[in-house]
Amino acid sequence: MKGDAQPLIKFFDGSDKRFIIPLYQRNYDWEESNCKQLFQDLIKLHHSDRKSHFFGSIVSSIQSGTEDRFIIDGQQRITTVSLLLIAMVNAKKEGLIEATDAKLVEKIFKRYLVDEYQEDERKVKLKPIKKDMQAFDALLYKPKSQYINESNVTRNYNFFYDEITRANLTLDELFETIKKLEVINIRLDEDDDPQLIFESLNSTGLDLSEADKIRNYLLMSLTPAEQEDLYTRFWNPIEEFTNYDPSPFVRDYLTIKQGKIGRIDKIYFIFKNYAETENIDRAKLLEDMFHYAKIYNQIDKANIGSDKLNRKLNQLRTLDSTIAYPFFMAFFDYASLTGLTETEIYQVLDIIEAYWARRIICNLLSNALNKVFATLHRDVLNYMNKSSKDSNNSYIDVLTYVLLKKGGSSAFPSNEEVKSEFKTRQVYKMPANARMFILERMENQDNNERHDVVKELTDKNKIITIEHIMPQTLSDKWKAALGNDWERIHEQYLHTMANLTLTGYNSQYSNLTFIEKRDMEKGFKDSAYRLNNYVRSCEQWTETELKTRQKELLGVFMRLWPMPTTSFEPLNREAESASLDDEDYEFTGKKIQAYILHGVRYSVNTWKEMLIQVCGHILIEKRSTIEWLCANEKCSFSTTPEDWKRELAPGMYVWTDNSTATKINILHGMFEQCNIPASELVFEFRSDQEDGNES
Repeated sequence: MKGDAQPLIKFFDGSDKRFIIPLYQRNYDWEESNCKQLFQDLIKLHHSDRKSHFFGSIVSSIQSGTEDRFIIDGQQRITTVSLLLIAMVNAKKEGLIEATDAKLVEKIFKRYLVDEYQEDERKVKLKPIKKDMQAFDALLYKPKSQYINESNVTRNYNFFYDEITRANLTLDELFETIKKLEVINIRLDEDDDPQLIFESLNSTGLDLSEADKIRNYLLMSLTPAEQEDLYTRFWNPIEEFTNYDPSPFVRDYLTIKQGKIGRIDKIYFIFKNYAETENIDRAKLLEDMFHYAKIYNQIDKANIGSDKLNRKLNQLRTLDSTIAYPFFMAFFDYASLTGLTETEIYQVLDIIEAYWARRIICNLLSNALNKVFATLHRDVLNYMNKSSKDSNNSYIDVLTYVLLKKGGSSAFPSNEEVKSEFKTRQVYKMPANARMFILERMENQDNNERHDVVKELTDKNKIITIEHIMPQTLSDKWKAALGNDWERIHEQYLHTMANLTLTGYNSQYSNLTFIEKRDMEKGFKDSAYRLNNYVRSCEQWTETELKTRQKELLGVFMRLWPMPTTSFEPLNREAESASLDDEDYEFTGKKIQAYILHGVRYSVNTWKEMLIQVCGHILIEKRSTIEWLCANEKCSFSTTPEDWKRELAPGMYVWTDNSTATKINILHGMFEQCNIPASELVFEFRSDQEDGNES
């Protein structure tokens, strides 16, 4: 690798030299603000005595047998300055800028923008990736009416064109200033590894998205012909399938493959580790990603099959169901491979919806679902593979079993829990998308004639609103109608399902009496919404009516999302387990028989034995962090021996004679300090549980 400082314009100069932006690079995406900063720097540079202005580095490799430069880093700067030069040439041709040197326009065009001796039909020196190239070439050769205005290339060209015509500089003055831009020109030798250099240059992750880095990793080391082939067949369609934001898709893809959720800002390194560990051919890996990206797109667009299936999937999408995408992607792939019927697929979506709706009503946190959906399909297949070959276990039966056996923060709420929580659930404390989902489903149920409640609630013209029948602020008339116990009734029912409905009238009238709200224009009596069927028949709105409507709506809820049953039973009784990140799990009283760390199972007899062993594993893995914990007396670690402590290594001790709950807290603290996901540690329990704390 060789590098030296030189004027940028010298880098551009020379015949038989092209600057090729490899297909693995991202599109040109400098913002107008970046261009504005560059132009302001040039104006300041023109008015100063400075001889040069540092403009960053350019890393390139030379294609064997040619002078062509493959730009590994610096494409944004090269493209931007090229646009500036084109704008200067066009502005001069159109008489909007003066030039002292009559041949300067021709010089800029022929020396820095095109190579007329190039054997290829395209003579332009800079070769951006395909979509940018069309816009770039149009600026050189086509009239303004044929510019591709939606491109960043054209937008930034237009910015420079306008600035040049207003800058009160001659072409010569502006060009002399551009000649002061200086770069570090780094040229790679054949033995240099472009991928390692690229990673080093972009290690901060500020310039490139995680998907950009993944694309570069997959294509960079290939020949230009291989790059062209794989980019065209696989990567570009993947970007199109994911609305040009592949990073979330890649995270979901890795979740399917690995059974755990990676941090979105670390997806590149997780992906690279996966690809290298599995040693998958890059073409096959891209083909597999392409396959799942198609499914991802179908899910994202709710276009997976029949109108009935699409409608069901679209209802789930109201819930911001991206957290369920890993399950949906894996399941729909499986359904296609095994030929599941539409009825079977619909049943699966139905139970997922019931699981979700019941959890919303019971106010169970949605973040627990990330982990559930990360492994749900894999869990179902594991049970199916372990069952008897003679059994006729269906996917829906096993899925139901898996969901019903979940506990803690992942539980499938029972009928009793739903009935209890339905009465008191504060609807306005639900996330907005969950609130709209519940109301939309309870309004439409399974009727063919439907109201698009979500669209109408989110319409900027406020087609409908969610209305409190008994208003939030009670007038004297309302207090009198409710009776002496009005304060309790108001507090108990105000934000519950019993007192909420959909209405088209202006919410400023919400404090009117019940009869006025019922009989007014667009009032409850005129309402076409099914949620008002009972309300329109009432002559008053008191606790009696609230209880009646509460019972009615609870019945609707239970019909929409009944508690599922299953006949599936695993061949062997499975040991109960929970992971360290199961925040609501009650570990006290459980007898541990094993733990699983980083996917490896270790048998133990006591919690104390487990704690000592896990600390030993982490000491090997993160020694410097454990030393720091001990030195600073953090998380029950120390450097001083005591009878109640256990030595992990010379001068390093951890408190072990304590309750199960304390041991769990120690592990939480250690894993957090060591930056290890708590989900990496799973505990397995014996079936003969006893009360009390076990050491």
